[in-house]
Amino acid sequence: MSESAHDVADRENRDRVAANRHRVEALCLAAGVPPGVVLGVVLGVAAGMLVGVVVAIATLVAVAWAVSRRAVATALKVVGGRPASPSELPALANQVDGLCATLGVGAPELRVVDDPVPNACALAGAGREVLVVTSGLLSRLDLIEREGVIAHELAHVKRHDAAVSAVAVATAGALAALTGSDALVHRAVGRGREFGADRAAVLAVRYPPGLHRALQAFGSGPGPAAGSVFTGRRWAASRWIWIDPMVGAPDPAPVGELDATAVRMEALGQW
Repeated sequence: MSESAHDVADRENRDRVAANRHRVEALCLAAGVPPGVVLGVVLGVAAGMLVGVVVAIATLVAVAWAVSRRAVATALKVVGGRPASPSELPALANQVDGLCATLGVGAPELRVVDDPVPNACALAGAGREVLVVTSGLLSRLDLIEREGVIAHELAHVKRHDAAVSAVAVATAGALAALTGSDALVHRAVGRGREFGADRAAVLAVRYPPGLHRALQAFGSGPGPAAGSVFTGRRWAASRWIWIDPMVGAPDPAPVGELDATAVRMEALGQW
């Protein structure tokens, strides 16, 4: 018997969750390597090789644990946004609750970035899930389009992409903020994940073309203003965790870039 689209999606989701758990562990450990090596070498020279090795391992583990616990809070400092209660945004909260039940995830905290550029992202870790949307997304997208975006972000939570996002911004994002290059962050979160979340989202919503319409709407308005989270080094540190990572990017999209909004929009147009 051939697998249905939902069976294939469930299998891919299990594989993705397992891979993302390993990716989070690897990123956290990688963050602990530089301080561990430095302290280990210094104390190894001063007090002996055994002391140096013990200190290096202890430092690596301690830093990795700290990164995993503080990743969401650190990433939110980069992304920005203010907490929003369900009573403040009842329509959004209602959609989120319904889609959480459909996708089988817990209700996330809601945060709003006051920016006219429509966009959204999700962060997770240490028992905390956060959905971040911009004021532009709330004002410019209709209910059907917004449903597709929310399903996309909750798919990231279910697939543990959101946990990778938080750790990637907290680790690789620091280098991106210093250099202005987002390449390391893209590598840290993994290429093709936005495309995968799109596929999961359209299977969860009542009107699959809504996400395609949302991606079309993203490119129809004015670009980011000076000081926006979608400009400068903050953007380099977080670009590849947003549903529309191509804000301010030149068209056309690079060949083979599955996470580019235009590429995903073309694929979704066939649903």
